[in-house]
Amino acid sequence: MKLSLDPFITRPRNITSESLALAKWYDAHPTIQRLWGIRDARTLRVVVLLEPTHDSDDVYPAWVANCQTWARELHLLTGRVVQLELVGESPLDEIEFCAENVIVADLFWRDATLIPPYIAV
Repeated sequence: MKLSLDPFITRPRNITSESLALAKWYDAHPTIQRLWGIRDARTLRVVVLLEPTHDSDDVYPAWVANCQTWARELHLLTGRVVQLELVGESPLDEIEFCAENVIVADLFWRDATLIPPYIAV
């Protein structure tokens, strides 16, 4: 059996235009530690965990300064109404999901708490 070179056949099925747009945006914004994209019938919820400031553990200065601009950028990239949300240190306790929600992105390569420990072989 040979591997097909047709990109339509070999493309992963879970990659959507929304997930690619969110990955591009996440890559361009280093203050975002983690990002979830959650699609429902009407909106695209984008939930972010921010890097705290270097002189304190406060994330709100960056949030207040950027949240409206970020929401507009995400709307332009995805073409959907965006509901931008900020979560605290234990985000899984704070994010609510409904049965009709679809997770289109879970981006976390900047979040050092989720990187598995190095295993020497």
